[in-house]
Amino acid sequence: MAASGKDIYQRFELLVRTPKRRILLDAFLPAPESLPSSVAPQAPPPLPGPETSPEETNLYRPRERDEEPPAEDPRPRPQRRKAAPKKREPARSLQDEIAEFMNRDGAGLAPEGDLSSSISSALDPKPDPEKKD
Repeated sequence: MAASGKDIYQRFELLVRTPKRRILLDAFLPAPESLPSSVAPQAPPPLPGPETSPEETNLYRPRERDEEPPAEDPRPRPQRRKAAPKKREPARSLQDEIAEFMNRDGAGLAPEGDLSSSISSALDPKPDPEKKD
């Protein structure tokens, strides 16, 4: 490709605007080269910043390798106690577990009366204030 006064973005824009196959409508449109570019030409590099004094330069200079930070005293770490080995229960059969569950005293279960009232109140969204069980 021949070098032109346009940068790569402007050349790409011209390439995109130029159709591969011309149609009848293209005869009524302006030429792609005559349209103003929407891509700004690449700006020159920015100007160098203001000069800094040697004192300011030293502020941003990394520390020399000879300067070691003061070593901190390592803290004594407490010794961890080993966990007591867990007692392994002997393997029980499913029938034994079911029998144990059935023989429980039933302290965690709700009485029959409480269960029916909670179900009836759950099914009736607006309970009657006059109706009491």
